[in-house]
Amino acid sequence: MGLSQRNCALLLVFVAAVCIEFYQAQHVGGRCKCLSFSRPKKINITDFQVFEKWAGCDRIELILSRINPDNTTVELCMHPRGKIGVKILNCWESINKEKSRKMECIDRFNGVEEKTSED
Repeated sequence: MGLSQRNCALLLVFVAAVCIEFYQAQHVGGRCKCLSFSRPKKINITDFQVFEKWAGCDRIELILSRINPDNTTVELCMHPRGKIGVKILNCWESINKEKSRKMECIDRFNGVEEKTSED
């Protein structure tokens, strides 16, 4: 009997340790990628990433990439309900989130930006 009680106690300790590890694993990195949003007036997009809601972040995140005049690449977090964010996300939805067609959205957005900035 003493041996089975000891085995039972060890099993309970093991199960508790596994539960603690799972609990901590769910909360590690539980932050959104975008902590703040950019509001550039003129932007020339080279790429974008859309991150759907997940356990650590309760909102859609949109990260745009652009090349600065000094040839450095910068990633900007855009608000998904802002003017730029809505345009990109609407296009993303219209191409059914196909990564191979991403350039259609980039070209469409950059073309609209160039036309509005020349006026």
